[in-house]
Amino acid sequence: MDISAVCEKKSQAEALYEMDGISRIFHPGNTLPYIFREDAAKECEAMLSMPRLLARSIDGLGFLRRRGYKGEIYADHTLYTFNKASRGFLRSLGVSFDTAPLELTFRELEARGMEGSELMIYGRVPMMISAGCVFRNTHDDRCEKDIEKGHELTLTDRTDTGFPVICFCRSCYNVIYNSVPLSLHAHADKISRLSPSSVRLYFTTESPHETKETAGYFIRLIKDRVYDAAPPYSSYTGGHFIKKTE
Repeated sequence: MDISAVCEKKSQAEALYEMDGISRIFHPGNTLPYIFREDAAKECEAMLSMPRLLARSIDGLGFLRRRGYKGEIYADHTLYTFNKASRGFLRSLGVSFDTAPLELTFRELEARGMEGSELMIYGRVPMMISAGCVFRNTHDDRCEKDIEKGHELTLTDRTDTGFPVICFCRSCYNVIYNSVPLSLHAHADKISRLSPSSVRLYFTTESPHETKETAGYFIRLIKDRVYDAAPPYSSYTGGHFIKKTE
């Protein structure tokens, strides 16, 4: 089974290039933004020479279609494919592979079918994608764009739980992530039964060392079938893979 990785930072992707076992790596240089404005089209022109791209919105797909992009297009989970009709619609727009919805349970994914789909098995799930700048709202209305790196902050709720925020300054939006990553390491048997075309590791706030360590763990789990090792992180959630969305 193929393992792919989506990295929000170049340093994470660079750490994975040194490893065997990762089939595809998406990074800021070949991933279209969640919010696709007119300015984004200028930034994404340079990506059209890439053999494969990760699209995160219908607007991004429209851009690739208008530009006559001929490479492979992977659709992120934000391009929702809960049934055969929605998957067929994306295929008609040139999508080669889709990402299985994060809201579906194992049983629902089994009924849906996973051929041509990628299953996210690790990574912080976006809780909110917002055009309202968290950095600006927490820094006296100052806009201090860091085009290359963006800003990273933490929002804390009344239970003192921290939710990481990445400000994507290049495209001027924010993503607020879950406090703990999704991890399906305890369900390797069910992942095998689903037989997705590939599985995905999604890296957001991890350091290069944490990225490499986590990727190594899942390579051993998925490819080498080493089931008795503990993951290199202590806090995680199983998401809706077993528990149905209420």
